[in-house]
Amino acid sequence: SLASLNVRYCENLTDDSIKAVAAGCPSLASLDVGDSGNLTDESIKAVAAGCPSLASLDVGDCENLTDESIKAVAAGCPSLASLNVGYCNNLTDESIKAVAVGCPSLASLNVRSCKNLTDESIKAVAAGCPSLASLDV
Repeated sequence: SLASLNVRYCENLTDDSIKAVAAGCPSLASLDVGDSGNLTDESIKAVAAGCPSLASLDVGDCENLTDESIKAVAAGCPSLASLNVGYCNNLTDESIKAVAVGCPSLASLNVRSCKNLTDESIKAVAAGCPSLASLDV
């Protein structure tokens, strides 16, 4: 079964395609949909629900995403080790705090240019993710 999927820069990608991957690939460990501008919370919530073994998720520059999808990832993907949400400007401290609690194995986090984040996010990650080796702000 599919373990890794990279569809970065696929600007015409829709939620339907990612929801199909989530439904059909429960062993997916790595997903890169960065710079796929049409994706919404709907597809990422489906990934969170359907791919519990996900270790790496890149949704960088997916500008439609909100806290709703990242909180779902935090709740549904406890083995997540790498998360890129850089340039996802709708995110707030709420989602990053949820990641800090739900993903204790996180080793790499990219929150570059997430303009709504404050010190609270970074403090939560520092406290909740003891394996963190890379933080890009």
